[in-house]
Amino acid sequence: MLPKFDRHTLLFSANSFAAAMLALYIGFALGLPRPYWAMTTAYIVSQPLAGAVRSKAVYRVLGTILGAAATVALVPNLVNAPWLLSLALALWVGGCLTISLLDRTPRSYVMMLAGYTAAIIGFPSVSQPGAIFDVAVSRVIEIGLGILCATMVHSLVFPRPVGRVLKIRLANWLGEADRWALDVLREEADPATIARDRRHLAAAASEIRMLAVHLPFDTSRLRETTGVVRALQERMLLLIPLLSGLGDRMEALRDVREPRVREALNAVIAWIEAGAPREAGLDLIAELRTLAALRSDANWSSLLVESLLVRLSEAVRALAEGHALMARIDDPDAPLSSALDAATRENARHGMHADLPLALLSGGAAAIAVMLSCAAWIQFGWGDGIAAPVMAAVFCCFFAALDDPVPAIKDFGLFSLLSLPLAALYMFAILPAIDGFPMLVAAMGPPLLFLGLYIPDPRRMGAALAVLMGFCNALALQETFSADFAGFLNGNLGQFVGLLLAITVTAALRSMGTDASARRLLTRTWRNLARLARARQAPEPAAFAAVLVDRLGILTPKLAEVGHAHDLVGVDALRDLRVGMNLVAVQAARPDLPRDGKEHVDAALDGVGDHFAALAAGARAAPGAELLARIDAALRDLAEAPAASAVQGVAGLVGLRRNLFPKAPAFVPEVAR
Repeated sequence: MLPKFDRHTLLFSANSFAAAMLALYIGFALGLPRPYWAMTTAYIVSQPLAGAVRSKAVYRVLGTILGAAATVALVPNLVNAPWLLSLALALWVGGCLTISLLDRTPRSYVMMLAGYTAAIIGFPSVSQPGAIFDVAVSRVIEIGLGILCATMVHSLVFPRPVGRVLKIRLANWLGEADRWALDVLREEADPATIARDRRHLAAAASEIRMLAVHLPFDTSRLRETTGVVRALQERMLLLIPLLSGLGDRMEALRDVREPRVREALNAVIAWIEAGAPREAGLDLIAELRTLAALRSDANWSSLLVESLLVRLSEAVRALAEGHALMARIDDPDAPLSSALDAATRENARHGMHADLPLALLSGGAAAIAVMLSCAAWIQFGWGDGIAAPVMAAVFCCFFAALDDPVPAIKDFGLFSLLSLPLAALYMFAILPAIDGFPMLVAAMGPPLLFLGLYIPDPRRMGAALAVLMGFCNALALQETFSADFAGFLNGNLGQFVGLLLAITVTAALRSMGTDASARRLLTRTWRNLARLARARQAPEPAAFAAVLVDRLGILTPKLAEVGHAHDLVGVDALRDLRVGMNLVAVQAARPDLPRDGKEHVDAALDGVGDHFAALAAGARAAPGAELLARIDAALRDLAEAPAASAVQGVAGLVGLRRNLFPKAPAFVPEVAR
């Protein structure tokens, strides 16, 4: 299929080619032993957005230096013990990969590059250990040269800023959040449709978060708004459970007919439709708080109304602050409240989903694949087989973040194989007739420019890079040209031995289907909810929401893909997020509750913890009548408690009851009957 030929794609391909040729030229001029590494690296580093190139470039350089330092330390000391050296390098690759998988930001490139760079430098250097320092320095220069050229060209020649794309994504997300709020407040939309669209919002929030990581390295003025974007992301993380839980509160009040509730809802609807103006939002929040405090009596309906109005004021505050921060992104002079302005200068970092057992398994698979490749190389005395452990390390690292890396590794190997006839044509027919660098650039232009058009498309990027890397590495361009057909075949055969072993080991130890990955994420979520329910203190809401929303963004497409699986039918990850935030609300209110009420609340929380622990252990039973009785007992106590201490606990427990027992009749205490 032909690639896109829009302006951004054509410019990206031209810039990437220019960066690669510049790196190759400088490599020739400096007399580097493998200048083609600089050319290939320039393509690997290139990204459609300039900020992404610059952010990854810094970490790639650091990782390359760290990997080179490891080889300088290991190779001279262990070169006389090939098996021990192989084990040391294999463990280094596996350990670095494990650490990198625990961080899903560009920082992960430091350890990933450190891992397979050590393999790339260390294994080919065993035949000349005395020169390892010079070889390591040369590799760092070659790779650093490619990174520098790609960064410079993509940053200076019509750069495409991250900020511009991020600004559009943020505005679209905030607009969808407004529509979600209107759907909830009007009670018009189909609940299934709302749930589907809001899971999409959670996935979009995770994508925005990953994109915003590159903003400090951007080429646009929006680089200066990094703190504003971070503060806006925090409001996004809170808005998802706030708006989702608001629907539960309104459902609990469906039979409560109080004029002040409808008036409050209409006021919020009018405010959102007016564009959520800042000053009006502040006034609306104050009115909702005042209205919530006006309890004419101590009946159950008034307590429910108060909890709804408090949650509504929280949602309005998050929306108002989100719009104010978006206005500041559009206009640096837009006003912010003193508290919100201070929030933009904070440097809080919220956690993201990380899976240590899976990271360890991935690192172990990489180490075993490298060791088996070394066994083939050492046992058969196969000189050119040194490429096998190198490529095993590269393939295992490149695709370790996927649920099942095997298909991606196979595709990469297949497209690398398809590049060999093209490389052979150039090496034995075209390059021998070329004299001078300008002619070389002209000859390399057609295939590289064409392949570069596919890299910006995420669906075709892997195939394009596989062909491009296979083509460039097979040519192994150096200052003096020599064509050796036997060496060409033997060297590439070693690469495919490494590929085969990477596939075999990964398939045996690491691969999992999408359904297994979804179950794994759900299990971790349920364990977190069980721990939170059994705890006796509340986590910081934004930090807790950050991890759950991030996990929800990862989980949503997996559930959509495997929804036919019988044991995943009906699983609602958004419900788990609402349960989590309701647990946070109850735990936050718990210290201020009366003693009697606290005992029943603790019993209800322990029951919720037992339920989610059972789910995590593999049980698929719905929550039982005993848990419902515990929640109702806690609600009966809180119905008679002072409003100040009860309202938050009631709000959380009503939300828990609604999410865990959606078909149960609405709770009404005896005093209200």
